[in-house]
Amino acid sequence: MIAYLLTKVSEWIEQADQERRDAYVAMAKDLADIERRMVHLENEA
Repeated sequence: MIAYLLTKVSEWIEQADQERRDAYVAMAKDLADIERRMVHLENEA
């Protein structure tokens, strides 16, 4: 049961992080801004 809960919490955290990243990239003003934001996210990891 604990393993199941930990798996679900981990999935929830991963989904929330992906949504945060998507929103950050979606705020880009142009293609160059998208590229900068994507590089920033890659370097953040």
